[in-house]
Amino acid sequence: MKKKNKHKQGFSVPIWLRLIFRNLERVSPYFAMKAAAYVFSKPLQFKVPQKEQQALKNCDQKTEHIKSISRNVALFTWENSGEKVLLTHGWSGRGMQLYYIAECLHKEGYHVVTYDAPAHGKSEGKRTNMIQMIETIAHLDKAEGGFDHFIGHSFGAMAIFNYCKNRGSAKKIVTLGAADNMRTIFDSFISSIGLSTKTLKRMITYFEEKYKVNIDDFSPFVAAQKIYTPTLLIHDEEDYDVSVNCSDTIAKHHPNAKVIKTKGLGHRRILRDNMVTQHIKSFIKES
Repeated sequence: MKKKNKHKQGFSVPIWLRLIFRNLERVSPYFAMKAAAYVFSKPLQFKVPQKEQQALKNCDQKTEHIKSISRNVALFTWENSGEKVLLTHGWSGRGMQLYYIAECLHKEGYHVVTYDAPAHGKSEGKRTNMIQMIETIAHLDKAEGGFDHFIGHSFGAMAIFNYCKNRGSAKKIVTLGAADNMRTIFDSFISSIGLSTKTLKRMITYFEEKYKVNIDDFSPFVAAQKIYTPTLLIHDEEDYDVSVNCSDTIAKHHPNAKVIKTKGLGHRRILRDNMVTQHIKSFIKES
């Protein structure tokens, strides 16, 4: 008997939504692309677990205005006198998803900050993108007088790579379940809603023209080539949201990176594992 997979992807697209997109594509490929672009830019909201709600009592909470994108974001801080650490969550996530790592580092004397990215959690907005996430990190880095260490999960890890490729003063970078290629993210999304390769190309062109960017420039395996900061990539072999091979690819293009692979944690439990936290603490303490 086949063993049931205990690490399913975070969200499965309903059949009815796939049918709507397919029918719309038949009638108007352009409007199908625009609808897909809207959904692609809109993070999902999930119920906050009790453990995260409890962890909120142990940190300071405030709102920070990010002037460059005209958004207010929710900020969570564990005050301390030690080195400063920024934690970034993934797409459709929340800053408090990383509470376990935050509290463990705080006990070691680190000053820890996390936040809800634009259009996520308690922060303002309905839609967001990589550019806004990078701008948010840049603002918080300046506001805190410069973080010593950056720790990111999934899409948040991708944002860290893209910020740090132009910032050489970070001491350490740690990623958990990081994807390696922006184009693959677009491709996976279009496939998940049942649209064609032609619509995929139209949507990529739409975003590139709208924001005057090349999406390939935001791929972590590209950004990693410009980063010399010591980097630890932690990835679970049973991550069915982002393949463990992504961290291997990033490491191959990074001048100073190593990979640690776990097993049995999937894409999210990796954020609340004692051994993973021990790896993080040991890495950022290394001279």
